[in-house]
Amino acid sequence: MASNMNQKITLSQFAYIYIQSQIGVDILNLPTVLHKSAGADGWITLIIGGLISIVFVLMITHTSKCYPGEDLFGILKSSLGKKLGSLAGFGYYVYFLVVAIYLLTSYGELINQWLLPETPVLLLYLLLLLSALYTISGGLTVMAKVFTFFALVLFFISALFLFGFINSKLIYLQPMGQATISGYLDGISVSVYSLSSFVLLFLFLPFTQGSYKQKRRVAIGANIVVAMFYLYTVLISFCHFGSEQLEHISQPILYMLRTADSILITRIDIFVLCLWTVFAMTAFASYLYAAEKAFAKLPKPQKKMINVYTTSLIVLGVSVWGGLNERNLRIIIDFQDKITEYFTLVIPILLFLLSFLRRKDKQGGAAS
Repeated sequence: MASNMNQKITLSQFAYIYIQSQIGVDILNLPTVLHKSAGADGWITLIIGGLISIVFVLMITHTSKCYPGEDLFGILKSSLGKKLGSLAGFGYYVYFLVVAIYLLTSYGELINQWLLPETPVLLLYLLLLLSALYTISGGLTVMAKVFTFFALVLFFISALFLFGFINSKLIYLQPMGQATISGYLDGISVSVYSLSSFVLLFLFLPFTQGSYKQKRRVAIGANIVVAMFYLYTVLISFCHFGSEQLEHISQPILYMLRTADSILITRIDIFVLCLWTVFAMTAFASYLYAAEKAFAKLPKPQKKMINVYTTSLIVLGVSVWGGLNERNLRIIIDFQDKITEYFTLVIPILLFLLSFLRRKDKQGGAAS
């Protein structure tokens, strides 16, 4: 199996991987969560959160440029030293695992609720896990080809969402500017976290063909595509339901499409949910890939597939422990909420600041 250094992906493949790593489970619940935070101004907080996420994309691409050829774990060791960098790398391993577990349990719960109520959740977990394993087993280049193949799904889903404009009312976006400051902050926080897969850029940028400017431009463009798709989804949900109804609906997009009908498709909500499982798989595969890369950096690394299987077994085991018990699942989600800020915001900012010191060191060395 080829090493990562020999596996280069194109700029378009890089864009597809990044977009599909971002769009996961949260898109179905995002309108409700934003509305609970900021009311009718939830879509405004999403725009602000999207702009903030672009700032983080710029910081990460700059940091990656200062450490050519190094992925996240190499950058951590170069910036923080071997011991502290290894500790931070292990922290990212835990973080990627927790996100993968969250994605897997959320997928199982949703499919069990909407499509297969009599099917054991364990079987649903296994199906998604095996699909993701097959996707990442061939390395980054094969993974990129699979993501590219599934890219059209986003356009199909976007077109089907148009049915939500039936019986929608722009008046439901009023009144604007009524949310409290804390409501805006909560909504912005939710928006940034929903776009927080930008941390995965550290793993994909070093193995993408093209110049730094090209990579930066593609990363920003891909991030904007995701943010616009989120905004599109949120606006449709807000205009269709209004504040009173949206407050009590957990997956507004699916409920919105449940009453829609067409000549070709009788249950558009079920059809969209089937298409959405592609994004559930690709987002899950990305974090499983990231966790496997982090596991490979731990002391005494084993063969690649042993790393993959070990990581998968941990994810499956904890998912079964959490997904079959509401209290245990709450523990997983609360833990994820606590550590997300550090691994998606704090450490990338720290690495960005430290990258300027590296640049000064290089300039000083060149001068001498």
